[in-house]
Amino acid sequence: MSPYRFLTYNEMFDYLTTSYDNPTLLNYINHKNEYESISVIEFKEKVICLCAALQKLGIKKSTKVAIFSSSSPFWLIFDFALQQLGAISVPIFANISTKNLNFELEDSNCEFIFIDDIERIDDIKKQMTVITHNFCIKKDNYYNLDEILVMGKEICDRLEYIENKPNEDDIFSIIYTSGNTGTPKGVVLTHKNIISQLKDINEVIHLNEKETILSLLPLAHIFERAVMSYYLSRGVSIYFVDDITNVANLMKSVRPTMMTVVPRLLEKIFNKIKTNISDKPIVSRVIGSLAFRFALLEDIDKNSFLFKLFDKIVYSKFREIFGGRIKWVVSGGAPLEKNIYQFFLNIGIPLYQGYGMTEFSPVISTNYPGANRVGSSGKAMPTAEVKIEDDELLVKGPSLMKGYLNNEELTKKAIDTNGWFHTGDVASIDEDGYIYIQSRKKDIFKTSTGEYVNAIPIEQNLSKNKYIEFAVVISHNQKYTTALLFVDHERYEQQKSSNLTIEEYYNQSAIHKSIQEHIDKLNKTVNKWEKVIRYKLITKLATIEGGELTPSMKVCREAIEKKYEKEIQSMYRSLK
Repeated sequence: MSPYRFLTYNEMFDYLTTSYDNPTLLNYINHKNEYESISVIEFKEKVICLCAALQKLGIKKSTKVAIFSSSSPFWLIFDFALQQLGAISVPIFANISTKNLNFELEDSNCEFIFIDDIERIDDIKKQMTVITHNFCIKKDNYYNLDEILVMGKEICDRLEYIENKPNEDDIFSIIYTSGNTGTPKGVVLTHKNIISQLKDINEVIHLNEKETILSLLPLAHIFERAVMSYYLSRGVSIYFVDDITNVANLMKSVRPTMMTVVPRLLEKIFNKIKTNISDKPIVSRVIGSLAFRFALLEDIDKNSFLFKLFDKIVYSKFREIFGGRIKWVVSGGAPLEKNIYQFFLNIGIPLYQGYGMTEFSPVISTNYPGANRVGSSGKAMPTAEVKIEDDELLVKGPSLMKGYLNNEELTKKAIDTNGWFHTGDVASIDEDGYIYIQSRKKDIFKTSTGEYVNAIPIEQNLSKNKYIEFAVVISHNQKYTTALLFVDHERYEQQKSSNLTIEEYYNQSAIHKSIQEHIDKLNKTVNKWEKVIRYKLITKLATIEGGELTPSMKVCREAIEKKYEKEIQSMYRSLK
């Protein structure tokens, strides 16, 4: 494996386009519902032509340009073209709320925007030059990607294009946090930040160019942006998911060898397996249930007759869900429950949990082949330094951001005078260097009686009930713990009766009995002050536009507590 000698994203582009000749580098589903490929050569040509066209439109060094698009090869082509000019890309989630969209455009002072969804055009309030993809608008300052690519080729043929050569301390991108703690923060990342990540990832993963990737997470999220950059640096074949609801089908057709996922996908697969077993005929159901419970054990003897039997008749079928060729499944973005982690490892899915933050470009630590400890977030990346101070994880290294855009005060608060970034996560590090994240500091609440409640594990447990999509624990400055339980709309749609509304469906005594029994079981495992005394079912769909969720599908606790203030207050009225 040749060493990485590049220092900037532009040099990485040169490395990719001169080291590999993969004919299926980037693959997307076209209008015929078939995968169409873009080779390394075609990728390079499109980037250079687009770069020339964008320069003609007025984009130059330090121009800030928003990429407001779903993930695809064209997202990458546009981003790499900006990098060639020294412009600064500002990725924006395709499903962002209108409020946060316009905040990010104004805060970053973007002058141009690339957009692929005509339905979101009217949401853009800022006056700017618009470059569209998959649709055309005939107005001043509106251009279509396909048209300007043609213009760019003519400019390149006349050799009138001037490339910018950034240095490693120049700004690579401004990436906004998802906003689950309030207003999104613009994280300023340099070329050095992102390249240090690629080199670190390469040390622990070691992909060869024959691998097949299925990409399903948004490129506006730094997690997928970083691993995508690594994929490109290895010249592998990347297949984009067209719709998140199509992931199950594409895993079987693409048969990937690597995927990066968020825990929610693994939780859905885990629960789907469990449900499917319960729907089997009696003999298959008994065998499946035994195999399922066996796979939850921590210390399985994989040489035992029982394991080999289950592996042949049950686990092999589970692995086919992922396509049957998977070598790496990397989970990040949120904590993964230990029993789910253990389950997938035991059935033969090579799962590795990592941990990071946008401010660190983002990977701080990860498990990897040869160093995989269930329940941990792995070991620190090769160039990352970590330590625990007052139970909080601190980190520093070349991947650490330049700072928060337009917020010097917040930057100074986050990064101390010795260069340590304060993550806000309560954690521990064992003697072998594995990092264990206990909770976000903001998710540990103090009751009115002075006791501390760690909300995350309680919420994860509550969400295991088949009727609950997610839970929000309430206990801060309260005399006891309660919970808002957001119901599973998918279950209602699958099982609803024509004469029952969702409110009526979830008001059935059998459902409340199931939920209460689940809570009673949970309450036996927690401290007295952590017991969930009351709950409220929330049947209204949680949405990004409504403020309950971030574009990366994280829960906005603050927004939910404000929105459902009356429901919360009702849970603290005097108990009869």
